This record gives sequence, structure tokens and C-alpha cells, in this order.
Amino acid sequence: MRILILGGGSGDVGRDVARTLLLDKKFIDQITVTSRRLEISQRFVRDLGDERVSALQLDVTDRKKLFEVMKDHDLTINTVGPFSKYSIPIMKTAIESGVNYIDICDDIEPTLEALQLNKFAEDAGVFLLLSMGWFPGMSNLRAKALADQMDSVEEIIIAWVAGKKSPEEVPSKGLGGIEHYLKALTGEIYTFRNGHRVKIPAYQKGVKLPFPEPLGEYTCYQLEHPETATLPYVIPGVKTVTVLGSLYPEKRNKFVRLLTRLIDLRLVSIPMVTKLIGMSMRSKKKVSLPRLNASFIACIGEKDGEKGQMSYGEVNTKTTTAEVTSQPLACAVFHIAHGGKIKPGVHLPETALTVEDIVKMGKRYNLSFVTEAKEQMVWSEKTISIGW
Repeated sequence: MRILILGGGSGDVGRDVARTLLLDKKFIDQITVTSRRLEISQRFVRDLGDERVSALQLDVTDRKKLFEVMKDHDLTINTVGPFSKYSIPIMKTAIESGVNYIDICDDIEPTLEALQLNKFAEDAGVFLLLSMGWFPGMSNLRAKALADQMDSVEEIIIAWVAGKKSPEEVPSKGLGGIEHYLKALTGEIYTFRNGHRVKIPAYQKGVKLPFPEPLGEYTCYQLEHPETATLPYVIPGVKTVTVLGSLYPEKRNKFVRLLTRLIDLRLVSIPMVTKLIGMSMRSKKKVSLPRLNASFIACIGEKDGEKGQMSYGEVNTKTTTAEVTSQPLACAVFHIAHGGKIKPGVHLPETALTVEDIVKMGKRYNLSFVTEAKEQMVWSEKTISIGW
């Protein structure tokens, strides 16, 4: 399999996708990693020391060159953000070049727009697998797996807590994720309540949720994410979907809340704050953050005639945010390499794969997002009340 990883030479997630895919010696024949500055990708390739990997200078907005590069590969993996800016043109180029495509898109609007490309992808005989990361990605698959155990589901709550960003001592300077996070927490955001897609003020009051130990109860904040737009189409009867997120340790949330208030007051802009954060990332002063990522997902409804909630929680203290995002994507590739089929068209994770598909590959390749996770699944007649 010949794989093109857009942003694979410069971004934390793209780099870790490449590292993870190289664990397979049988199916992965060639990996091309790209960046706007060739020397960045070349340095990464030298550090990998694997002859299957090569570096390429590529501006993803150059669709003519992108088309030519894609044609020489079997699969394109897109990790270039913000996805609201770049993903749709890249998807269209994948369809035009006849090459399968996977991304980690975490923006609502391009996700919904991408679903409109389904007929074009079917006619081209290619699949586009959207949002195959951690949140969204594993969150979708976990929610679907919980819902499948119940008679009916009225409400879904999805939450994450993120600690250290990258496994590298010097993380990448990519700012797409920062810009996305600030947009998801400022102004008005889309969510799904009482059967309707509605706009609400972002970053409302914090909600304490029961994560497994060693994290335990932790406060999360509502933000804009694709699951609120996609899960209602996949899980019948759902009336409310809420996505919340938080940083670890808590003092990081206080800093972000200050920034978002300044943005909402129009004292500063998102591009300005993003640039300032980028400048701070270039500082030689290192900030040590703990390796901790956690998730909590609850489906509220009925099971065996009783009202209650089925919840899944996990805490991982050995894996960074880049790794828990990249490894599920790599597992989707491994699933395909081992004979798993995804039919032509545009797919969400939960319409193309199952949790078992991804976890099976995680165990096969001994990946930390599976092997180091401390999990718990609970049915309770007592349900969580967010009480907006």
C-alpha cells in the first residue's frame, strides 16, 4: 500500500500516523510525508531512518500538483488543519484523482459539506472516511456501540480531557489545532437540542463528569464539534447531543477562558491569539505537561424496558493527545490492509467501521491508546443531568 500523508512531515498527528504505520512490515510499502517547507519533512524522514518513507514539499492549496501527487498513491491521509479551510478542496481532488481518502476533520461545516460529495465519490469508486481520530472518531464509534446495546436513546453526552499534546520533546509549530479550538469555544456554536440544530453561546458553565480513576470527577465545557451534527443521523430517536471538552491540568482551562472572553469582547481576534500562542511555542522555555487523556460517553434512554444510561469511560496516562488521535486512524488503515472493506462513498466512522475493528488492530500492533487505557462501562438507572 502506497500512502500519502498530507502534513505528515510537519504536524504532530501526521508524524505519529507515519510512525505508527511503519509498525507494519507486510502491507505498508511506501509512505510520502509532506510539508510546505521541504527541510522540515526531510529532517523527520532522516530521524525515522526507514527507506519506505520519503519527504515531499507540497502546498495543499496547489490542486494541480496535489492531483499529480495523489495519483501515485493508493490512499491519502489528510491531517492539515484547520479543516474548515482546507478539507473540502482536498477531498474533491481525491475524488478527481480516484484515490481513497481518510482524515481527522473536527469541524462541523466541512463535515456536513463533505457528505454532499457522496454521489461523486460513489461514481469515482473511492471512499472518503471522515473524522477518524479520537474526538471525533473513537467518540462516534463508542457512542454507536453503547446505543446498540439499548432499546432506545434520547440523549448522548460526549466529553474529553486532554493533557500533553505531542510525544516529541519539541512539538510541531502547527497552529491549525489551536485555531480550531479557539473557534469551538468562542461566540455562538452549533449543538443539537430537543431534535433541532441550534446555536448557543460557547463555553457555558462547566459540568462535572465522572471519569474513571486516576482522573475521577472533572469539569468540562461545551464546545462545537461534528458529533452533534452527525450522530442524530446515525442513531434513531436521539433528541439531544452534547459535546464537552477540557484541558489538563485545570489551570490551563482558566487561561483559555481568559483568552476566549477577550475574543468575545472583541479586544483581540482569533488569528491574533493564535499567532501569539505560536510565538510562545517557539520559546526555548519548556513547559512540562502530564500524559493524560480521558473520555466519557453516555447514552441516556431505555434498556430492557428500564430508563437509565449506559456509559463508557477511559483514562490513559501513557499516551499523548497526538497519539490517541493518530493511532485510531492508523488502525483504520491496518483494518483495510488486512482485508476490511469500505464501500465507495462518503462515510463517518460509525457508518464504515465498528469499535471492534479499531480495537482489534490496536491490540494486534500493541498500540498504547488501547493497551494503556483504563476503561469502565456502566449501566445505571441514575442519569446525568446537565441542566442547561
